[in-house]
Amino acid sequence: MRRYWTFLVALIPLLGWWTTGLFDLDEGFYAAIAAEMNRRGAWITTYFNGKPWFEKPILTYWALKPALMIFGDTLGPRLPSVFATAGLFALCAWFARRRMSESAARWTPLILGSSLLVVGAGRMVLTDPLLDLAMAGAFLTFWESLVGDRRWRVVTAVCLGLGALAKGPVVGALFLPVAGWTYWKSPNLRPAFRGWWLVGSAAFLLVIATWYLPAYEAHKRDFVQKFLVEQNLGRFSGGDTAHNVPFLKGGFAFYLLVLLVGFAPWSLRVPQAWKADDDLARYLKAWALTIVIFFTISTAKLIHYVLPAIPPLALLVATSLPAEGPRLKPSLVRAGIFCLVANLGFGIYYYGIALGPLRLPGFHAEVHGIARYVHDHAAAGDEVVMYALPKSKRFPPKPGLRLQETSHPSLLFYLDRTALETKEWSNVLAETRPTWIITRWNRIGPEEVAAAKGRLHEIEVPPHELYRLYKLDAPKE
Repeated sequence: MRRYWTFLVALIPLLGWWTTGLFDLDEGFYAAIAAEMNRRGAWITTYFNGKPWFEKPILTYWALKPALMIFGDTLGPRLPSVFATAGLFALCAWFARRRMSESAARWTPLILGSSLLVVGAGRMVLTDPLLDLAMAGAFLTFWESLVGDRRWRVVTAVCLGLGALAKGPVVGALFLPVAGWTYWKSPNLRPAFRGWWLVGSAAFLLVIATWYLPAYEAHKRDFVQKFLVEQNLGRFSGGDTAHNVPFLKGGFAFYLLVLLVGFAPWSLRVPQAWKADDDLARYLKAWALTIVIFFTISTAKLIHYVLPAIPPLALLVATSLPAEGPRLKPSLVRAGIFCLVANLGFGIYYYGIALGPLRLPGFHAEVHGIARYVHDHAAAGDEVVMYALPKSKRFPPKPGLRLQETSHPSLLFYLDRTALETKEWSNVLAETRPTWIITRWNRIGPEEVAAAKGRLHEIEVPPHELYRLYKLDAPKE
């Protein structure tokens, strides 16, 4: 057991993932889609609010569906990310023990488990932890196929297939340049590149066929256009404006800053570790650089896109740390502090905090409380409306510190049903059934009340500072 204590310590910062509800937008979308698939009994077509939704491949939803069914809406949503992150720790430690040193194997999970970006993504409902695990599996087993048994290449292909099910065809654009660079820069490894490519290709195609083929058969042109063209080619080339960072377009500054902060404090050791120049070090550096360069070139930029660059950096840094390995007591203290900071950060953002004159409202707890109230009190035949939730010039902002107002896809997860999302009051009044209305504090004024002609009643669900809940009676015959 002493051999594996660093792995167990590395898991400590992940504890407490269940203490807050979901954040919007990504967590809300993914969890709501998986919950709706469970209600429909669907395994191939992904649905959001009653309609097919082709933004991401299936692996995240396949992992979420049983997690939600078994563990519910508190423990379940983030459990696949936690397991994937733990799997990443174990995988990298296993590789370091086989190909580097016992000391590196003990350092590696601690480095990963105390990296802000790794822990942050590992505590959230995202596609990236599963992608990170699959890509690390592909890169590490491919190296095994070069320096050990070439049959590992089949495992590499399976991992690449899982990566394609997690994030899309981007895995090929991330893997092939590293393989090509290694072939060019390490001539002594070129003979090991022969063999098992045909079997590996068949394994890759078999894995991705489990979803891509039936999804295409079910939706044909819509699947090609919405998923392959818009969500993959379009996002890379800038068609997805929601994920663009125009002022950093084309520059290294964005992801270098992300890695400097997200991999801290270990990022400060990267320059020293980068000096290593053996075959494995060159392979790890090519892996990290390919991730950074690819997503730098892409106009779509989010912080967690560069997550797959951290495992090779962690392995590099692990080789530059003291050979006697980490000590238990300081490691426990650091992990405990990191866990406390992670839970405080998530909790403050979710629930809010008041410290004298500084007051930060919770950005999700209040509206999720309303959604749970509606879930418990609405009849099966009632309608639920999410009215005018996104930011609008028609409505002045709440005074004080706040984030940009967005839609709340997470509401559909906690409502556990579809809902009408509209910014037009006339659409709400057109409902002929009893209707529950979730909205912001200033969206319904005297004009809307008058137009409802006595059918509208406010329901107080404390706290109700940023949001409101109304009930609209069915029109009289």
